[in-house]
Amino acid sequence: MRQKKIKQLMGLLPLFIFIGLAVVLWTRLGVDPQIVPQATTNQKLPAFNLPNLAEGQLQTNSNLPTKPFVLNIWGSWCPTCAIEQPFLLKMQQQGVVLVGVNYKDQPTEALAYLAQRGNPFVLNLQDLSGDLGIDLGVTGAPESFVIDQDHRIRMHVLGEINDEVWRTQIKPCLDRLRLKGAGQCV
Repeated sequence: MRQKKIKQLMGLLPLFIFIGLAVVLWTRLGVDPQIVPQATTNQKLPAFNLPNLAEGQLQTNSNLPTKPFVLNIWGSWCPTCAIEQPFLLKMQQQGVVLVGVNYKDQPTEALAYLAQRGNPFVLNLQDLSGDLGIDLGVTGAPESFVIDQDHRIRMHVLGEINDEVWRTQIKPCLDRLRLKGAGQCV
């Protein structure tokens, strides 16, 4: 009798697995994998004391722009960052304020990279140890964050910023922040 019940339950196991997978897929359908809701979203940007890439002068949160901006994590060693770079330059030409965080990179290589490809950043921080990246929850490069005028993280985007990511995610968030002054983007 007991073995018969076990066999019946084992026969239903594929059905339970199917239902479980269907629920997981259904709840994730339509969720953009590049937008990452994290514990840092809607939190203040972590405090930092990092050198400016170009001059080496120490910079803190007080050196950041006082209007909404995009914080971009990049490295000269990152092939996707090289693909993203022309689009960042285009964003800069459109008036978007970009702050760079050169992540776990040698300053000489990073400066050569910018000299060759162009520098879209109003400020570029050097995070050689990766400490700011850790505080932000960075898993690699490129990653970008939309920061409001109060230096709160309003959006975290994994991967390359391209035209689609710009049009559908980052630009609407920046527009909302400029109009309302603050608020959530995701």
